[in-house]
Amino acid sequence: MVGFGGGVFMVPILIMFFQFPIELAIGTAMTALLPAALVSSIFNFREKSIDYVVASLLQFPAMVGTLIGAFLVAYMPVLQMQILFSLFVLLVGIYMLVTYNQQKKRQRGMMYRLNRMPTSFIRKNHPQHRAYRLNGSLMAFFGLCTGTIAGLFGIGGGFLQTPIMIRAFNIPSQIAISTSLFILVVTSMSGISSHYWLGHIDWQKSLPLMLAFALGALLGKTLKGNHSATQQASEKLIGLGLVLAGLSVMVHILLKYQF
Repeated sequence: MVGFGGGVFMVPILIMFFQFPIELAIGTAMTALLPAALVSSIFNFREKSIDYVVASLLQFPAMVGTLIGAFLVAYMPVLQMQILFSLFVLLVGIYMLVTYNQQKKRQRGMMYRLNRMPTSFIRKNHPQHRAYRLNGSLMAFFGLCTGTIAGLFGIGGGFLQTPIMIRAFNIPSQIAISTSLFILVVTSMSGISSHYWLGHIDWQKSLPLMLAFALGALLGKTLKGNHSATQQASEKLIGLGLVLAGLSVMVHILLKYQF
């Protein structure tokens, strides 16, 4: 419904309630993301609500950022940064909840001006009757940042991509959500490969969760179909999701470092 993979919520649940080792919890959550993202992307493909240019501008720099983040782990105080990051996500979620209905102010902000600098262009989605302006270099920069977060913290940066697309680039919420879920197909496939190679996946435990996530994706799509969400309603849900994600990251930190 909001373009998040769900892994940021699932990892603490698997550790707290099912006593999974943290590595196995991350690998299991990663496998569950793929069928959910595939199911959602099939529906979104039919609705022609995926922006493949935006997906490329975010995903390819994010892959580079993941390598940078993994390298920086050895040189930065990761624990302190994880705590700050979880607080940041929590505050962004609260901000989106408070300002989800303030559309006019976005036309005068800094991001509005940056989006009109060189390397900007217009994207048109004719089936959705939408048009929006993008700054390619700026979007690639944000992709690099989210990838670095994923590599540095080991918690994934995908749940930041949807609000970035909406707030930084004024992409319509449905297109942002669909594009984020399409990106998740690629990232989950690469993540499953690496975790399988590391021995962090137990298929007997993963398959029930994969089925549940796929059914959840179908349910979410059905609910959205029955109750056509407005831009403001979608942003409110995303804000709530970010608040929950920030809290989940805090719980993940507590479990990881066993405070």
